[in-house]
Amino acid sequence: MRFAAAPFAEANSELIEPIRARLPDTPSSMPKYQVLRDAIVDTICSGDWRPGMRLPTETELVKALPYSLGTVQKAYGELVKGGLVVRTRGRGSFVAPLQRQMTEPWHCRFLADDGEVLPIYPRLLGHEVAAKDPRWADLFGPKVKVVRIDRAIAINKEFDVLSRFFAPEAIVRPLLTLPRREIESANFKAILLRELGMPVTRIVQTIGTADRETWRRLGIESRPHLRLEATAYSAAGTAAYFQEIYIPENRRKLLFDSQL
Repeated sequence: MRFAAAPFAEANSELIEPIRARLPDTPSSMPKYQVLRDAIVDTICSGDWRPGMRLPTETELVKALPYSLGTVQKAYGELVKGGLVVRTRGRGSFVAPLQRQMTEPWHCRFLADDGEVLPIYPRLLGHEVAAKDPRWADLFGPKVKVVRIDRAIAINKEFDVLSRFFAPEAIVRPLLTLPRREIESANFKAILLRELGMPVTRIVQTIGTADRETWRRLGIESRPHLRLEATAYSAAGTAAYFQEIYIPENRRKLLFDSQL
């Protein structure tokens, strides 16, 4: 992908204004670099800064915003580490191409007869510390406390799937601060990006039959037919979360295209 090389000075104020508009009016308890980083993340996610667009220089941000050079450098460094921004020697920093940004896994995208994605209606069942499992050490590291969030998801009100979301407590914490109604319908991946500056850049999905002992142990009323497993990875290559989805027998097609 070729990055835009249009004269930057003319668009400077237009590029910085979306960031200024997203900064809090009152002092935040968060470190300043995180406040600035989150404002830039929102600017990118909203489309005000598009893939391939050249970013303001660190010096230009210091002149326009109430932040020191160290704060700006640290915020940009976090964005580069997270995969949302790329740097080109001698040219500057740019919004990462789409393939470097997070894709939308949408694990429960079932198709209607006309090919459109069916609406889903999630509801929260609860959360708790996950039971010990050798997978957690492999995915998240030894001695990491893992939390599980359970949701039942009605697919077009035709059938329910059970979603079990597993992640380290440090990652789950921002989710659990949300009101219950927001957790029910939340896009967890989008929240990880907004709250932690952690874009999910890779999803590994597998699907197989759900064994009898598993669905009995889960206490699911209707026997699930398939079990979908998805592991999400950050730009740094570390596992952000693991998800199990139990799917009953149904007549709908399940869409697996995650590059939107």
